[in-house]
Amino acid sequence: MLQFTKTKAFRISAVVTLLVALYALAGFVAVPRILRSTLMKEIPKTLGVTPAVGEIRFNPFLFQLEIKDFSLAAPDGGKLLGFGRLFVDFELSSIWHRAYSFAAIDIGSPRVNAVVARDGRLNLLQLSPKAAPAKPKEKNEPLPAIRIGSFKVSQGLVTYADQSRPSEFEARLEPINFELLNFSTGVEGGRFTFTGSSKLGERVEWHGHLSVQPLESDGEFQIDGLRAHTIWEYLEDRLNFLVNSGTIDLNATYKFSLRDAVDLQATVAKIAVNDLTVRPRQSANESAIDWITLPSLLVSGTTVDLLKRQAHVESLSLTGVKLVTWLEPDGSFNLLKLAQSPAAAATPLGSAAPPAPATPTLTATPAPAAAPWTFDLHEFALNEASISAEDRSTSPAVKVLLAPLSLKAADVSLDLSKPITMSLDTHINGAGSLSVNGAVTPQPLSADVALKLDGIELNTVQPYIAQHTSMTLLGGRLSGDAKVRYGAKKPVVQFAGNISVAGLRTVDNALHDAFINWDRLDLSGVKFQHDPDELDIDQVTARKLYARVIIEPDTSLNVKRVLAGPGATVVAPAGPGGVPVAVTAPAAPKPVPGRHARNKSVRTAAAAPTPAGPPPMPMAIKKIVLHASQAHFTDLSVQPNFSAGIQSIEGTVLGLSSKANSRAKVDIHGAVDAFSPVSITGEVNVLGPALYTDLALSFRNMELSTFNPYSGKFAGYNITKGKLTTELHYKVDGRKLDAQHHITVDQLEFGDKTASKDAVSLPIKLAVALLKDRHGVIDLDIPVNGTLDDPTFRLGPIIWKVFVNILEKAVTAPFALLGALFGGGPDLQFVDFSPGTADLDAAAADKGRAMVKALTERPQIKIEVPIAWVSDLDRPALVEAHFAAQVREVQSAKTGKSGKKSAASAPEFEQMDPAAKVELLTPIYVKDVGGEPKYPEAVTSIKTKPELAAAKAAFLSQALHEHIVITDSDLTALGQRRAMAIQQALLTGTQVDPARVFLVVNDKAKSQDGRVRLEMSLK
Repeated sequence: MLQFTKTKAFRISAVVTLLVALYALAGFVAVPRILRSTLMKEIPKTLGVTPAVGEIRFNPFLFQLEIKDFSLAAPDGGKLLGFGRLFVDFELSSIWHRAYSFAAIDIGSPRVNAVVARDGRLNLLQLSPKAAPAKPKEKNEPLPAIRIGSFKVSQGLVTYADQSRPSEFEARLEPINFELLNFSTGVEGGRFTFTGSSKLGERVEWHGHLSVQPLESDGEFQIDGLRAHTIWEYLEDRLNFLVNSGTIDLNATYKFSLRDAVDLQATVAKIAVNDLTVRPRQSANESAIDWITLPSLLVSGTTVDLLKRQAHVESLSLTGVKLVTWLEPDGSFNLLKLAQSPAAAATPLGSAAPPAPATPTLTATPAPAAAPWTFDLHEFALNEASISAEDRSTSPAVKVLLAPLSLKAADVSLDLSKPITMSLDTHINGAGSLSVNGAVTPQPLSADVALKLDGIELNTVQPYIAQHTSMTLLGGRLSGDAKVRYGAKKPVVQFAGNISVAGLRTVDNALHDAFINWDRLDLSGVKFQHDPDELDIDQVTARKLYARVIIEPDTSLNVKRVLAGPGATVVAPAGPGGVPVAVTAPAAPKPVPGRHARNKSVRTAAAAPTPAGPPPMPMAIKKIVLHASQAHFTDLSVQPNFSAGIQSIEGTVLGLSSKANSRAKVDIHGAVDAFSPVSITGEVNVLGPALYTDLALSFRNMELSTFNPYSGKFAGYNITKGKLTTELHYKVDGRKLDAQHHITVDQLEFGDKTASKDAVSLPIKLAVALLKDRHGVIDLDIPVNGTLDDPTFRLGPIIWKVFVNILEKAVTAPFALLGALFGGGPDLQFVDFSPGTADLDAAAADKGRAMVKALTERPQIKIEVPIAWVSDLDRPALVEAHFAAQVREVQSAKTGKSGKKSAASAPEFEQMDPAAKVELLTPIYVKDVGGEPKYPEAVTSIKTKPELAAAKAAFLSQALHEHIVITDSDLTALGQRRAMAIQQALLTGTQVDPARVFLVVNDKAKSQDGRVRLEMSLK
């Protein structure tokens, strides 16, 4: 044995054993101690942090290193990072592989504790090495050759806390697992897998291939169940909204390389967001509701090429989105508040933010412009969405619900010149629907779309109507279909389609009664274009149209009051007590003055004088059709109020056009109160530059008792009976009016007298009696001419004035009227008599016959014949007649005694010689005076016989004339004879009722050209 120890083999074996022992001792014992010592000394010196190391093991034979419970702590004691176990298995094959070869590198339970302090510094930055002299870097220095069979990280933990924020944020990601297999720093690289999850079930998985020379990687990246609230928690201090729910899933593949430039190609198979809700930060005046609800968002088929600067999304779909939005009284949208920072949202409206500090202007050399990114989205889909919108600038707020709403768009890209194909379908407030299909080009903006509306309830816009009118829109449904084009090419706007409104119901707020209603209004074949402007409509059809027209107490129209806005006052129709009631339409709440109101006031104040407008828009309406329509007219300016309705209106208007020479044909028929037909026919041009009308209006068989309010006010009597028929013709050409009014009144009878202060001061009943014929008909023609350019020209007042003039002429010159109608001339009321006589001459007889005809044709008038005389004419005439009678009596007596010729054949007294006169007059004188004549000396002194006889005859004649006395009874009897002569002429052989001829004692007699003229009067 001793001999063996002295052998060379033994000594070599001993040395080898000793070296192995020493190697083992150094590896198993010294290396861990040296490594511990080095870590504990160099780390604080280099990094300034405090290390902690547990058990260190090293196997020098297997080249395996194991370190347990290693950690680094900041000077303040805070943990930075560490691990539970590090195992490194180095292989001796590195020698022939000429690369650092590791069979395995395992890190168990690694921990990273990242904390952002209040000053914004990241605690992990303390691990940065202290400054050391920079070593010159060799160009293109290759990476050392490394081979790793397996690199694993298991059960890792990463915690993150941010204390620099107003509200601290903390997050944990565990367990984290990572595995890299068969990795080398050569081209072949290696496969890796990375997984991480959180306690909330959020999971990250990343696996693929990695090479570092060149730096390249490709693989698949997947995120499952990432809580949107987690992201929000980190950003909440910068956000003005809350995200309480929602998950994000992502699945993508990528290729990355870093050679001459960064090249990244990513394909995102899916991005899914589920059950996301967004609401504003809670404030005192906001309810805790979600403003945005997103049940499902799915992005698929996304590709990104960083080098080519291209991005493509095959599909983006959102399902079940719910938006709650409104317009604030100040004109802002609530959803825009979500995009504000919390500080900006908290700034009161109108307060200015502090000015930003001045930033020095830096001049830099502009970098070469990179190629622009290209992006396109093949398909966008919004399905089963719901948008609840309100306009709170009105009171009450306008509320619109768009649900379910679907929107599809295709071929969306950053190239704004490319058209986008889109379609939209939605229901509105649960009833109506809207559909839009077509193409839209963002820049320059153009659109070519098809619209379809069906049953959209119009009462939604009532709050807007209430702000500007005194009308309430109770109902109405808008429908239609159209094609709309908009673009830079003229015409800028084109519209072609059909529009209908069904079930329109409006109410006058002041009177609480219907204003304008219809069952259906159809506009067919509507064609409109703008720039240049033009409107063409094939047909307008109104079914059961109803319009209420009211003349207010101030004689204005109700349309003016209704459109004047809330607060207008009107006197409502009188109730049963006959007392009118003042009613004021409720005033609409004033909107809060916001930005729009302020801008409007500024624009109004600064408005410049309006320049001359463009030429009128060409318009044409080929056909207007009315079915079963009606209009109601009420006049509140008279008491009691007047009301009438035109019913069963049917008709057409053909060919309305703004062309100067066009003529539209009008044919409209209806009835007033069901039994009085109305017709309007003719031609018009109301759209052209020059107004033209040639219309005939006919109203037949209208009950005049309906017009009692007007009769009582203007005539002073109520109407108990009567029918009215009118034939009106209006022609306007060149602004000149030629109006013909043929008015027929049948069986007009007045009733009680009214106390109207506006009644005409005329004997209205007499006027009517004069105008009525024997059949009880009044037939009038009232022409009116004028120019519409005269500001004082008003057709209604002129017609009334002409009518009053007719009445005035009738009652002030009734016989002139009758004379013109039935003969006898303008002096039909005058009958002339010779003084002292009651005989009618031929002229008087002719007038009598004309008067009989007038009385026959005007059976309601009565005539008064005067018992009258003219004393200055009739008294001398009666004296002469009495004298002549005495002379004839004496002549008759003498003729009878002598048996000669009768007195009728005796010579006239004036033709007798003086002696015969004396002989004839002497017995008369003796009889009347009572004695022989006593001639005066002037007579008896005449010597010549002829002269003496003449003087005696003159004396006797004068004495007898002076002795004759005509009494008032004689004159009265003369007047009676005259009146009876006229009466006989009117009644004898005629059909005139004697009860209508009155003999009246009056003084209606005068001297006219030496004759006595009697003047008859009518009642």
